[in-house]
Amino acid sequence: MMFKKSLILLTILAVLTLSITGCNQQLTDEVYIERVIDGDTVKTAAGDSIRLLGVDTPEIDWDNNQSEFYAEEARDFSTEKLMGKNVVLKYDNEKEDHYGRTLAYIFQDGENFNQKLLEKGYAGLMIVEPNDQYEAEFKKAVQTARKARLGIWSQILEFQKSLTIISYQEADSFVGERVIVEGKIVNTAATNSVNYLNFSNDYQNTLSIIIFNNNLNKFEYPPAEYILDKKIKVLGEIEIYQGSPQIVVDDPHDISIID
Repeated sequence: MMFKKSLILLTILAVLTLSITGCNQQLTDEVYIERVIDGDTVKTAAGDSIRLLGVDTPEIDWDNNQSEFYAEEARDFSTEKLMGKNVVLKYDNEKEDHYGRTLAYIFQDGENFNQKLLEKGYAGLMIVEPNDQYEAEFKKAVQTARKARLGIWSQILEFQKSLTIISYQEADSFVGERVIVEGKIVNTAATNSVNYLNFSNDYQNTLSIIIFNNNLNKFEYPPAEYILDKKIKVLGEIEIYQGSPQIVVDDPHDISIID
């Protein structure tokens, strides 16, 4: 009887060990990239769509033949590096998104291609839980590209050639217009849903920068803490909310921190 109990116990322990080991394994596949849709989405020879994890490249609107800033450059880079190549896919906690696309990190010659997109400024950060295996490395890559104003991080430098640059005091005169506002953030706040960046302590009557918390996964820093007391340029359309002007920022490269 004692022998049977010991055998049962050993069997249970073996099954548990295998289950835990299986859960922690990072499975990989080797695939051939036949087509590049945009900077962060490719297709394999088998017809599977691969969405690169942890990154977000500018969008290409194929229907209207329009592209966001640096979208074409990001696609060209991914095309040059990936199309017609065998690559290794490495998975995180989720292997598929709700569109049916495979979620993966692409590795070439041992290098993380997703991270390379971030380092060279072709992509911004997008960490979607629970797929956060490389979050620390990706945030460091973004910080390097942002400070060097590479790729997408040069957007404001490029747009200020054609857009009006104003101070926060002039915001009321440019409602409905896309502008660049330059000034120092002197007051911030973070709630359960929004981060507020204010150019004045009289924030109820002057321009505020609004960052909704569902976009914080694109930032490698906490905006309300990091940008306080910093001089910035912010790109966006001025709108009126509850009588006060505001700019809603969805992407961190719409903000340039002036060193």
